[in-house]
Amino acid sequence: MDIQEYLKKWADKLSLSIEEINAEFKILFADEKNIHKDLSVEAQEKRALQRLALVYKKQLRSPAVGFEGIVIGVSDCVDIVAKQKREATELYRSDPQTAISEGITNEEGVPLDARKFWANGKQNNMYGKPLPDNNYLRNVFGIAIKSKSNTNPKFFSMVLSGKKAMDENVPTFKPVKFVAIDRTSSETLDNYHLNASQFTNFTIDENMALPNFEKLVHDYCGITNISSLPTYHALNKDDFNRLVVTMGDVSTLNLNQTAMGNRVMVIEDSDASLEDLDVKGLTCWLPSRINIDFAEGSKVIVTGRTAQGKRKDEMGTVTEELGDVTLNVLGLYALPTYKISLPENVEEITNIDLDDE
Repeated sequence: MDIQEYLKKWADKLSLSIEEINAEFKILFADEKNIHKDLSVEAQEKRALQRLALVYKKQLRSPAVGFEGIVIGVSDCVDIVAKQKREATELYRSDPQTAISEGITNEEGVPLDARKFWANGKQNNMYGKPLPDNNYLRNVFGIAIKSKSNTNPKFFSMVLSGKKAMDENVPTFKPVKFVAIDRTSSETLDNYHLNASQFTNFTIDENMALPNFEKLVHDYCGITNISSLPTYHALNKDDFNRLVVTMGDVSTLNLNQTAMGNRVMVIEDSDASLEDLDVKGLTCWLPSRINIDFAEGSKVIVTGRTAQGKRKDEMGTVTEELGDVTLNVLGLYALPTYKISLPENVEEITNIDLDDE
């Protein structure tokens, strides 16, 4: 069996692309050429294959299994202990006796993990110990099937932690292969609940045969009309993990960052606009990680979390009246049939109150 036969066999077994596994082999082969200069090329290649086999044997022992599909949304990376540590430190400064007696800090004011149990009822082994410097988390949402299965695709959610959560380059609306630990319970069989493993990486594989992305999202996630988003938000505003997918035509696009670091896009329901030119569009806040490769006039699918701030009066004073529902974007896809190329210069947006962000 030659090298490519080994690599293809392992790629099939591990649900990896041949390009990815080839790249790993080349790295190890280059390393072998540097370490064992006295060996023949054939011996260096064999040693690189042996080392690669060791890596993949370890991966096979992991409970993670292969998936393939698309990622439709990626949340911000959040340090979930930052707020805990800040509040613990503030309590120690204002009321050290309470902070210490309730196990919020130790006698030196070091913030402690005060959670005796996890949300699933299991005991927290870190209870009473100092909180870590950081604990980064990021949520990933998508649609996928288990590799080599005949089942229908399902919507999935996955939590990335640590260094993986700090990666800003998780590909959205691209055909990807990845491995993950399936934590789906019998009560949530309609969706996959996945945990990342040390081997979880999203590898783009353009050779994958996937349905049309619009159909995939429509069938396995659902698309909410822009006009229905106020009702959706009213029903789900208290759910931090709310996620919605909508679709519209881009009427306004501004690539200049706001004070919060976002760019602004407004999308419209084209059919509603035909009936009423005054119908309001949806303001979308685009983080810097979202790639913009289309222009105004394109039709896009947008994944995100709804938000609603307070309206301002003519003097710029915040009132108690609720403003329009907006969308914090987690994923964005321009439909190829309706995509317009991005010009070199994009006009700045006008007549939108960016203070509502």
